[in-house]
Amino acid sequence: MNKKELRSTIEHLRLKHFRLLVLLVEHGTVRQAAKMINVSQPVASQMLAEAEFAFGGTLFTRTRGGVKATPRLEVLLRRVRFILGELEVANRELATPGQVSIRIGASLQFLTQLLPSALARLHSSNPEIHFLVREGSGDSLIQEVIQGKLDCAIARLSTLTLRDSKNDSDLQFWPLYGGKLCLVVNKSHPLSKRKRVNIHDLANEQWALGISEGQGREIIDRVFIDAGLRPPRPVIECRPQYANLAFIAKLPLVAVATHADAIAGQQAGLLHILPIDISQKIAPVAFVCRKSTANDNWLMLLRGAVTMAAQAPVNLSSSQSGWRENSRRHEQKIARYARAC
Repeated sequence: MNKKELRSTIEHLRLKHFRLLVLLVEHGTVRQAAKMINVSQPVASQMLAEAEFAFGGTLFTRTRGGVKATPRLEVLLRRVRFILGELEVANRELATPGQVSIRIGASLQFLTQLLPSALARLHSSNPEIHFLVREGSGDSLIQEVIQGKLDCAIARLSTLTLRDSKNDSDLQFWPLYGGKLCLVVNKSHPLSKRKRVNIHDLANEQWALGISEGQGREIIDRVFIDAGLRPPRPVIECRPQYANLAFIAKLPLVAVATHADAIAGQQAGLLHILPIDISQKIAPVAFVCRKSTANDNWLMLLRGAVTMAAQAPVNLSSSQSGWRENSRRHEQKIARYARAC
């Protein structure tokens, strides 16, 4: 099928055909997908056949238990999800004339550190903007940007994300700040009184670290291995890693932190930065969006506001109150969990 014929057959497809493709992937059976779009199973099967003819090849393999996506569909699905996501937002904006929606993803750390001042700045001059904010891990949020479920994300770029050629063709990103790391303890920890600390001094300490797949955890493991030591086995293992700082403010543990977070905690009187240089950096935090929307006026305004928030100096009073509020929230979560058990 040549390009002209392909274009002609695609033009006969309806929006329901594209929704069907996504639902077949999510539910795995024609019967369930048909139910979700309020058509009979034979009609859904006919729609699938029409979509496969339009795109010039098999999109699903039929199995005894249902259907399974083919590699051909994987190529198409990324674009289909983006189209459906954009139409959903357009429908929402049309339902509220004069309102603009921006869907933002951010990890818990950046959601609480960068977004409040950035959104306050943008909303004060553009009250018509409606912000839809979602929390998640960096990699998952970036995938949602690619799929069209989010307009942008504030996330730490991972090497996995940067190496993926598909992501490179779809994404545009602007680094906000780097990721110099340091080690921290609370103010009453014995190590906080030491003028010198080396990696061997930390071999028998108790730790609070991020999950094993995280960049910070991998760096600490590498530092210990390079020194001929076994990597620490953490007492607390938490995602996001940033949350560990609230734990160590109350417990005699060692944790890894970005330099900016450690400075804020030390200024608030809750943490102490250990005098040891681990000489490692993690990937930068970046504002990420699709290349196709990089010049969108609203996203450019948001990016400017986020950039200004990232460059703003740490405010001592706000850091202290923020740290205390985060600590209070973590204590409440722990108490609720204990009651549930």
